[in-house]
Amino acid sequence: MRAALWSVGLAAWVFLFFTWRSDLPAAVGIICAVLAVVCPATAEVRASARKQNAHRAEQRAWYAENFGSLDALRQAVDAPALRRIRDEKGAVHAVREVKRTHPRLPLDVAVSLVKGL
Repeated sequence: MRAALWSVGLAAWVFLFFTWRSDLPAAVGIICAVLAVVCPATAEVRASARKQNAHRAEQRAWYAENFGSLDALRQAVDAPALRRIRDEKGAVHAVREVKRTHPRLPLDVAVSLVKGL
């Protein structure tokens, strides 16, 4: 799909240059210009979203394989240190610390862990 959208965008650019030298209506040129910009942008947004979804699925699989539950994760972290960080510096700093020690942990699981301490 990505290659097809890029191909449409490239073809639209080429056709846009031909419309300037011909007697086609201006609307055709405008449509080509819009397609030349929108199609590649759509291709890249879709590719980025798919990559993010794959990364999230990988994180979820790692979490399920290594911990499986929030209780198992709670036993694996230094809960008193996280509570101290949460109380002194805030929940964001505590979540950062969890993510620093377990970088493949999904963010929502890290937030749930810190809230549950």
